[in-house]
Amino acid sequence: MKDINKTDFNEINAMIINRIKIELGKDLSPNELNSIARLALAFQKEVKDEIVDEQVEKKSREGFEKAMSMLDQIADFKRDNPGFEFD
Repeated sequence: MKDINKTDFNEINAMIINRIKIELGKDLSPNELNSIARLALAFQKEVKDEIVDEQVEKKSREGFEKAMSMLDQIADFKRDNPGFEFD
């Protein structure tokens, strides 16, 4: 599911919702209704997982960038203060 972007998710979600509306207009058996509900829930779980993955990746990237910035600051400090030793 990594190759699907948010626009794709929105389109797929809209298609599922439209299909559910069509099917709910019919005389469904309990098994058919259960199948539709499972499909909707499975897709929503995938959407939720994808969004969480993106948030974790963003936080990880931000942490990495902050650490690299701190290392750059230390390198600058050491360059500007020769002979200074960190304990």
